[in-house]
Amino acid sequence: MPWFKMDTTTVLSANGKKLINPWAGGLNAAQYTKMDLNNDNVEDLIVFERTSGTISTFLAGVDPANSQKKVWIHAPAYQYRFPKIDNWMILADYDNDGFKDLFTFTPLGIMVYKQVRDGAVWSWKLVKDALYTEGLSTVVNLQVSSQDIPGIVDLDNDGDLDVITFDSQGVYIEFHQNMSMERFNVPDSLVYKRNGNCWGNFHKGDGEDFVLGEDCGVVNISPRRVMHAGNSILLHDFDGDGKKDLIIGHVSNDHISFLKNTGGNLVADFTSFTHNYPTADPISFYIFPSAYYEDVDFDGVKDLIAAPNVPNNDGNLMNYQSSNWFYHNSGTSDNANFNLVQKNFLQDQMLDVGENAAPSFFDVDGDGDLDMLVGAGGTRDGNNFRGRFWLLRNVGDKVNPVFEVASDNYLNIPASLDMYNLKPQWADFNGDGVPDLGFSGTTIRGLAYYYIPNKAANGQAVQLNPANLVAIAMPAQSQLADFPLFYDVDNDGDLDLLVGKPQGNVNYFKNTGTNKQFALQLETEAFAGITPNYEGRNVQLSVADIDLDGKQDMVTVDFSGKLRIFHSADFGKWSQRESLLIDNNGTGADPLFGAYLYAAVGDYNGDGKPDIAIGNGAGGLRLLKNKLDVTITPVEPPIEPSVKVYPNPARDFVKVLSAQNANVTVFSVNGTMIQQNISIRANQEKEISTLNWPSGLYVLEFDTGAARVVRKIVIQ
Repeated sequence: MPWFKMDTTTVLSANGKKLINPWAGGLNAAQYTKMDLNNDNVEDLIVFERTSGTISTFLAGVDPANSQKKVWIHAPAYQYRFPKIDNWMILADYDNDGFKDLFTFTPLGIMVYKQVRDGAVWSWKLVKDALYTEGLSTVVNLQVSSQDIPGIVDLDNDGDLDVITFDSQGVYIEFHQNMSMERFNVPDSLVYKRNGNCWGNFHKGDGEDFVLGEDCGVVNISPRRVMHAGNSILLHDFDGDGKKDLIIGHVSNDHISFLKNTGGNLVADFTSFTHNYPTADPISFYIFPSAYYEDVDFDGVKDLIAAPNVPNNDGNLMNYQSSNWFYHNSGTSDNANFNLVQKNFLQDQMLDVGENAAPSFFDVDGDGDLDMLVGAGGTRDGNNFRGRFWLLRNVGDKVNPVFEVASDNYLNIPASLDMYNLKPQWADFNGDGVPDLGFSGTTIRGLAYYYIPNKAANGQAVQLNPANLVAIAMPAQSQLADFPLFYDVDNDGDLDLLVGKPQGNVNYFKNTGTNKQFALQLETEAFAGITPNYEGRNVQLSVADIDLDGKQDMVTVDFSGKLRIFHSADFGKWSQRESLLIDNNGTGADPLFGAYLYAAVGDYNGDGKPDIAIGNGAGGLRLLKNKLDVTITPVEPPIEPSVKVYPNPARDFVKVLSAQNANVTVFSVNGTMIQQNISIRANQEKEISTLNWPSGLYVLEFDTGAARVVRKIVIQ
C-alpha cells in the first residue's frame, strides 16, 4: 500500500502572487522537448534536468487565476512512466507511427525506447540498447560523448531520422545517415552509415572560432584540439531559405554560435558564423549554453529556450535561479524572429532557491502551525559565494497550510563564515529544553557545523541572533559531502550524531559529553546495517514515527534518487525497509527524485500523520502527503499497564503515572525533541504543562532503566 501522495495543490505565494507549480522541483540545466501526455491531441512539455537527473512533466492547461490564459501545469504522475535518463534525452518519432520515441545517452552511445500504446495508456519499450553505424572501416557504436547533445533529425528528407554528432574530440561533426528507407523502404530499422569524414565543411577551432571551407569528402584530421570536448547541436532552418542552419553550444564557451548553411541539407556548407545570437539580447552563460526549439507560449510557432548544459555549477559561477532563457518567436517556425521575454522560464512559477535545497519544518513564528526553513546552495555576493536560508511562512493554519516566501535571506547568515550548501536542523543543542537552529555547510576548510540558540520559550516565535553562533566540532573523519543529523540515539538526554556518508554508509557517534560540551565518539560505521554502496552514496537521513506505531523510523534519500523508510522495530534495529512508497493510481511506486537530495519530516497539514518534503540539487522541493490509513483515536489503548498518560486529547496539561521510576522525553511527531529529563517517581502522578506546545501529535518516551515505553498524546 502506498504511504504518500505527491502534493501539487498546497499553496505557495511569492511577491503576493500564487505560484502555479510551487513544488515542481526547481531547474538548473534544463532540456526541453514535447509530446502528448494525456491523449488530448495537444503536446505537453517534458523537461529533463541534467544536474539532478530528473524528469518533470507539465500539461498544457489553463491558468487558475485567468481562464483565458494557457500555462504549463506540473503533472508528476506522468514522470513515473519515464526510464532513468542520464545526460540528455530527445523525443522524436523514428518509425512514423505518429508517436514520439525516446533517444537518450548510454555509455555505448545512443539508447532508443519506442513509445508503445495500449488504448489511451502509453509506455516505453527498450528497442535498442545501443545504435551502431557502418564506420569508415567497420561497424562501430554510434558514439555520443556524455557531455554532448546530438542532433536527431531527418537531414536528407527521406522519412527516417539521421544523426549528427561531434566526434570524440569535439572538433568535427560526423553525419550518420539512416539507411532504413534506402535499404528497406521503411523508416524504423535504425541502420546507420557514416557519410563522409565530416559534415558541413567546417570544424571547431580554438576558443569560440570555427574554421570554414573544409572539404568533408576527404579530410586530413587536424591535430588542433580544443581544451575540452562537449557540444550541443540544434539543426533547423531558422532564416527561411529552405536550408537547415546550426546552433551550437560548446562546453568551453559562454556564447551560443549560429552557423548559416549556404549549401544543401544532405551536403551542407556552412560559410559564416556569429557568436551574438539572437542579435538582440544574445544568449550568454558562464559555460556551455544549449538551445532548444519548441512552442512554449501556445501560439503554434516554435520558440527558442536556452539553458546551460552542465552536470554541476562549475566554480559556483552560475546563477541557477535564472538559468532558463525564453525567446518568443514573433516570426514563423521556419523563419524566426526571436525576442527575449524572461531568463527564468518555468522557474518563476516554482520554488527555486538556486541549487541544493535542504528543507526543514518548524513553527518559526509561533502561531501553532509548521513553517518551512529551506537551506540553499549559495548566492554570489561580489567575491563571496555564501549559503542562504529561505523562510516559507505558513500564513494559513495547521490544517489548511498556505505558504508564502517571507524571506530569501532569513537571518542574513554572515559572509564571514564563508559557508554554502546550508542544511538546517531544529534540535535542542544546548540542553535548555527549547529547539535551536543548527546547520551544516561547506567551507574552504571542510565541513562545518553551527547552531544559533533559540532564546524564546517553547511555542513562541523563535528568537535567533546569528551573532550568537556556536560551533560544534565535527569528527576528524568528516567529509565535505557528509549529511550530519543530531539525535539522541542512546536516550541518555543529550544529542548524539548520525552521519550519512558519501560512500553510502551511516556513521554513529555517541556523545560522551553533554549538550553544551559535545564529545563525539565513533561507535559504528554501519549504523542500522547500512554499509558503503555505490548506488546509495550521498545518503541523508531523518528520524520520525512515520507509521505512528510508537517507534521512531528512519527516512533516507540518496544518489539513487529513491526515498526509503526503515521501520517496524526498535530504533536502529529495523527489520523492514520500504521503497515503493508513492501512490501511482493505487499502487506503490518508487519514482526518482534526483541525485542530490535532502528529506525533512513534518505534519504540515495537521492530520496527525508525518509528511515529507524532499529538496534536490536543482533548488526545488517536492511535497509528499502521508496517506497511510492510520486513525488517531481519542483514547489510545495502553501498550503497557504500568504507564498512563491522560487526558487524551489534552489542552493545557497532561498527567502521567508510572508504576516505576522513569525519565520522560517528549518528541513532536516529526522527531524534534520538545522536552527532556522529566523525572517521574513511581506511583506518583505528575502534571506536565503543555500551554506552550503547538497543537498536534506528540510522543512521550518513558525510560525506566529496564525498559522503554512510548505513549502518544494529542494536544488540541
